[in-house]
Amino acid sequence: MSEKRRERPDCVGGLTYEPIAMGDQKLELRSSHIVLGFLVAAVFSCAILFLHDVSNESVFMLTAFNFLFVSLTFPLNGSLATKVLLLSIGNIVGVLWVLLFSMFIRTVANYLGAAFNALYLILGPFVNLVWIVTFFSLSLTVLANAKTGK
Repeated sequence: MSEKRRERPDCVGGLTYEPIAMGDQKLELRSSHIVLGFLVAAVFSCAILFLHDVSNESVFMLTAFNFLFVSLTFPLNGSLATKVLLLSIGNIVGVLWVLLFSMFIRTVANYLGAAFNALYLILGPFVNLVWIVTFFSLSLTVLANAKTGK
């Protein structure tokens, strides 16, 4: 056993982590960012429940966005304020998307009738993924630019 082992891993906020060495940088688990992010996501998800024009499917989609966004972006480098701002903007974009998309769906359903329901059940989730993937990629760009200072 030529490797030097630590007797006790680092412990932050009750979570155990081992820093991963990548070149001259170390990646660490930002437990405080993650906990605060989940709290903010829970508040946003509860606030979305009080919107009158939002369906149950849309509430589920926005809640899934909140928790996926927090779990994928809050451990990354960047300030906490930037991450919370991006989560807030994502929720605003998501609610606007849901409201506009539901108006479009109602119009098309009135025009095409019952035949459109099957098409909507199949394509609806994929259309909702368009804004989620787009916003997530833009958020990663913002966080990467904040790190490099550009």
